[in-house]
Amino acid sequence: MISAVSRKNKQLQACVATLTRQRPKMLEALLCSWSSLIIPEKVKITFLVIENDTEEHSRDLIKILQPIFKDSKLAYALETEPGIPFARNRAARESLEMESDLLLFVDDDEEVATDWLKKIIQGYRNSGAKLIGAPLRARLPEENLTLLQRLMFNNLKSRYKKKEARASRRASLKGTSGVTIVTNNWLADTSLFSEHNIWFDESMRHTGGTDSKFYAEVIAQNLPTAWVQDAYVYETIPSERLSFLYQYRRARDQSNTNFRRKNNGTVRLNLVLVTSILIKLIAVIGLILTLPITAGRTLMTLARALGWIAGRAGAITGSKSSLYSTTTGN
Repeated sequence: MISAVSRKNKQLQACVATLTRQRPKMLEALLCSWSSLIIPEKVKITFLVIENDTEEHSRDLIKILQPIFKDSKLAYALETEPGIPFARNRAARESLEMESDLLLFVDDDEEVATDWLKKIIQGYRNSGAKLIGAPLRARLPEENLTLLQRLMFNNLKSRYKKKEARASRRASLKGTSGVTIVTNNWLADTSLFSEHNIWFDESMRHTGGTDSKFYAEVIAQNLPTAWVQDAYVYETIPSERLSFLYQYRRARDQSNTNFRRKNNGTVRLNLVLVTSILIKLIAVIGLILTLPITAGRTLMTLARALGWIAGRAGAITGSKSSLYSTTTGN
């Protein structure tokens, strides 16, 4: 085990040395972390980058880093139809063409732990699940942040920890009741696409929430799901996302999308909805009043509560989320 870790560390150093920049950008950092993974026994892996753009901006990077993937293959595909569900479905089609048994997703602003693949494959083998999720942890960006940005990062990190702890209590290799599996750390048996005909909803081009809908459809077909508690992925939060306004907008669009999906796209004002909004408004007032007492530790909660109200209100008036119509990060 020691020699394997040493070899992987040398491989990671070689990856960093291959890059022309002092500080790798997001995709570069992800690829470097891929190159350091421990590959489980009896696993043949292809690392696939799906670029969702009109031009091939990342192909040269893939060519540069291909030599360090000595025990695996690094592949690339360009999906010119804009929208996250199109990119996800392209990845699924590519995996089916490769005759892959499993498809794993992580985002391009993340890095994987060295034992991530080993842990999540072990969870798949021990659970028999068709869809598996695992924890996401926050990582501070390597740049100078304002006091407000650092405070927001601490709020985000705390939120991620609470979500991880909640998932650990409620979900396991035996099931995921009360936890939604999303694509920031995700493993799927490719039979979900080929046999059960579950795909990401391409009508939700820019709204977000297609992974939540995918999970709901897996559950609706009574297919087994599982949670692996120690297969870690780390998300580097771009500084532009560490603002109150961004977190408010993100919560607003998530609230809008989730509420519309649960109501099949038709939302009507009713007593239950009015009551829930009024309760949330009271909570917002309380959060504002106690913000100095909490030293800003509830800033994220305030942003998300306001976003929740705005999302519900927008759904009533017929507005839709455009969360992913533009991208942030590098």
